Amino acid sequence: MFSSTSFPLKPLIIGTMTEEALGYVYGELTQPLSPLGYLTVGQILLGSNFSAIAMRYPPEGSGDQRPLLARLVTQWVFACSTRVLAHKAAAYSYELPFLFQAFWLNFTNADRYISQTLATYWTNYAKSKNPNHPVKVPLAWSKLASQSEKYLNFTDPVQITTNYLMNDCNF
Repeated sequence: MFSSTSFPLKPLIIGTMTEEALGYVYGELTQPLSPLGYLTVGQILLGSNFSAIAMRYPPEGSGDQRPLLARLVTQWVFACSTRVLAHKAAAYSYELPFLFQAFWLNFTNADRYISQTLATYWTNYAKSKNPNHPVKVPLAWSKLASQSEKYLNFTDPVQITTNYLMNDCNF
């Protein structure tokens, strides 16, 4: 993908949020979404592929389907494409307030911890091209290895997970 560049290639940090599409879905669909509405919107967004997807992600009960649609869009647009991009070469969105420690007035203590931790990893990376140094971090953020996809999960506390959404994205 980047074999003929006119600039030196540098390491990248890439990631995704678990609710990346939530604001977009609720911003566009301001009223509750029925199961039939979910199937209709899914068909419009994903076309003929949606039949198989709807079997894997069927409507959940008879209530509002926006949380399900947000999860599906998050995985389709952000999480799964991030996995593909990570193997080849980053898109940013809802993590920016955490990264730049903005809007702390509305943050919980856990949010503040995540924000400070994320900012430390990124600052380390900017200073040394290594997110783990010079300032001490809770867990080492390892480079992507195709044999075991390890992910740093920014929760309170920070955790390492493996093969995030692999089965869903490879579906």
